[in-house]
Amino acid sequence: MHVYLRTRGVPRKLDYGFLGAAPGSRWWDAYSELTATERPCLLAVTSKGRWRVLISGVPSTRTDSVGTLVYYTLVLDGSPCPTGTVGAARQDRPTVLALASRWLDDIARDPEGRGVLSELLDGLCSSAEVDRLLAARHSELTTERAELTARLATALASLNPGSSAPSAPSAPDTDAPSLVLNTERWIAGRAAPGADVAFLARLSSLLSGEDGQAHLLNLVSSAEDVTTLPQKPGILAVLIEGGLVGDPTMPAEALPKLRSEVVASVPKARWRAALVPTALTALILLLVGLALIAGNWI
Repeated sequence: MHVYLRTRGVPRKLDYGFLGAAPGSRWWDAYSELTATERPCLLAVTSKGRWRVLISGVPSTRTDSVGTLVYYTLVLDGSPCPTGTVGAARQDRPTVLALASRWLDDIARDPEGRGVLSELLDGLCSSAEVDRLLAARHSELTTERAELTARLATALASLNPGSSAPSAPSAPDTDAPSLVLNTERWIAGRAAPGADVAFLARLSSLLSGEDGQAHLLNLVSSAEDVTTLPQKPGILAVLIEGGLVGDPTMPAEALPKLRSEVVASVPKARWRAALVPTALTALILLLVGLALIAGNWI
């Protein structure tokens, strides 16, 4: 698993950047219309044997030179860890699940997301060290950057999950919210009954290798808004965070199939079969018309 940490320094010239290594791409930019990374959010995608997770909007106690609150962004990626995996990768899934669970718990307790995760990231390095790393060229201070990344990985591995972490399986629930949350694609307010636990269960499936997406979005107010999500096959779970637009208590509801799946379900052979005779008829009429015109000129 790779772990990356992004924040900014106190001087205005030290804008947001990664303190250690940076991810190979800014894949989260594809979701910029649906979530603002300066506010609490979470993005998780698994595709082609690789999972990627972003947790952003984690507030710091630090401010920049004009008093604007500074926040953190965590980016993680790795290979799926199916049941029975051995070695270091075996710890990746529980680490990411504990991180996501703690983040959801922090947001539930404080609208700004200030909590355990904020304290953990603030404790990794001093404000002066952050400024020093951001001011240096990325090819410099490689030892210090590697040490910070190692401390970050160790700190994340020691996290205890929040109260929203899934417990042992319980008896099947037959009420409407539970039925919706068990569908392949759904959306719900973050504070809707059972939504946080169902979300973490979906995230666990992604980390185990199932293709799909699981997101906590803060610029979404209804199910219609998520039609602009990148079209990816597999499961989809969306939580609405009430920090900017949405209602965190919005009842759960099922989401429609992907547009590509709807198009694929249309029986193409039927309309193609109807198109062939229509085209032939038009061609015959055209030829007859040309023949009549030619006859009049002779």
